[in-house]
Amino acid sequence: MQYEEKMQELTQIVSRLESGKLSLEEASKLYARGMELAADCHKVLEEAVLQVQEIPVPGETGMKEKV
Repeated sequence: MQYEEKMQELTQIVSRLESGKLSLEEASKLYARGMELAADCHKVLEEAVLQVQEIPVPGETGMKEKV
C-alpha cells in the first residue's frame, strides 16, 4: 500500500471515530488500525527526510549539517 493510500484510509478512520456512531468494539479495532497506519506513514516520512538530507547542495562543500 502506498503512502497516499494509507493516509486516505487513516483519514477515513479518523472521520468514523469522530462520528461517535461506532460500538466500543468497532472503535477499538479502528483505533488500532489507525495507529498502525500512522506509524507506517511516520516511518515513510522519516525515510524521505533522510533521503532529502543526503541530496548535495550545489556550491556547498564539506560536512553537511544534520537537521
